[in-house]
Amino acid sequence: MFFDPHVHTEGLGLSELRKMRESGVTHLCSLYFYPIKPLFPQTLIDGFRKLKEFESFRCSLVDLDMIPAVGIHPRCIPPDYKTVLEHLEANEWTAFGEIGLEVASKEEIEVFSGHLMIAMEKDLPCIIHTPGRNKREITMKTLEILSKLNFPPEIALIDHVNFENLDLVADGGYWVGLTVQQGKLTREEAVKIVEEIGEEKCILNSDVGFGENILTTVPETAKMLGKSAKKVCFENAKKFLGV
Repeated sequence: MFFDPHVHTEGLGLSELRKMRESGVTHLCSLYFYPIKPLFPQTLIDGFRKLKEFESFRCSLVDLDMIPAVGIHPRCIPPDYKTVLEHLEANEWTAFGEIGLEVASKEEIEVFSGHLMIAMEKDLPCIIHTPGRNKREITMKTLEILSKLNFPPEIALIDHVNFENLDLVADGGYWVGLTVQQGKLTREEAVKIVEEIGEEKCILNSDVGFGENILTTVPETAKMLGKSAKKVCFENAKKFLGV
């Protein structure tokens, strides 16, 4: 059994979800992402409902246990985003994601901080994006915000970690998200990171959806992880998400 805790199921067809299940993935977390900048806050609110209701139904058709994560991606901030944050605060959720910073603009910082304050009130795990560009600088700003809010490290997964920001995340005691996908980490690099910092805080994911992605990177990398695979590819994700 494998747990892929960073998937965008809305960008995948049913046949692709079935392929993931056949590869051994039994659980996944589907993160909300709107691929263009929304014109209205209500677009995201309806999107959250679609993710919780329709995407979970689609996953059930191929026997995938899906956990929905909602939130405003830093590249998808709508006008009047406070309406979305108010909706998040007024309702019950399992997790927030994908949230975080892309360029650390004032607006992004306000939106990210808003999510974090709600998450602390509700004790919700957060899957936090780090960008491809200026990764170390933006990670430092991300961790500064988390520290300023006294955000609990046990409910913060800093995702898309590579050798550029690994020390920052590991030293802070946060969950380390390792995305094995083209342009992020190779399987060999992910294994090397687990060997370097240990298996206790590492969580492997694929970030598949909305692109030409390899669907089976979690089970394929698990084969290379040996004894660490059980924790890194299943148990740690369950512990982090509280399921």
